[in-house]
Amino acid sequence: MLLVSVLVWSPAWAGSPERTSYWRERVSLFKAITHHADVVMIGDSLTDGGEWRERFPEQNIANRGIDSDTTDGVLARLDDIVAARPQLAFVMIGINDFADAHRTVAAVWANYQQIVLSTVTCNEAKGAWKSCASFNSQIRRLNIRLATLASPSVTVIDLWPAFVTRGNLRSDFTLDGVHLNGDGYRQWKNAIAPFMPISAPPVR
Repeated sequence: MLLVSVLVWSPAWAGSPERTSYWRERVSLFKAITHHADVVMIGDSLTDGGEWRERFPEQNIANRGIDSDTTDGVLARLDDIVAARPQLAFVMIGINDFADAHRTVAAVWANYQQIVLSTVTCNEAKGAWKSCASFNSQIRRLNIRLATLASPSVTVIDLWPAFVTRGNLRSDFTLDGVHLNGDGYRQWKNAIAPFMPISAPPVR
């Protein structure tokens, strides 16, 4: 089952963009890890920094987040992710598509349909460095489309009620307007915990 967390920034396909050395290092590392994982976390810097094994010590979980990744980056490494044979895949990605690759909602949506994921806004006041105000409306339109991906094998988890206030990522969940702080990650964990293979109590 693929679970789409509506708390992401979504990237789209644009040929073969230059990959950062960090992206290549992480992909190389993932290729070298061949063990099975019941749960896989897929995404960009938000997922990369999640310390998911510590947040869910009872789960057989693998972190496949890469800082600055986009949906095309996820597509490029999807085979390696599938090789872990996960029961569940949580996907959260997309802001770098709008902020850095300047892609359209339609382009990002096309990639999402191949991966299946979902997305959250950033905080315009704190996220000026990422030009948040210019693409928050795109994220909202993308999320409307992502909701239609729900099916017996895909669960769309709407994180907006918990993370978004007046169209912005809650100020108390972020320091720079884009990335999550400890409280934000705790909220994310509590939102997806009910879908994990092994139940765990919420973190206060």
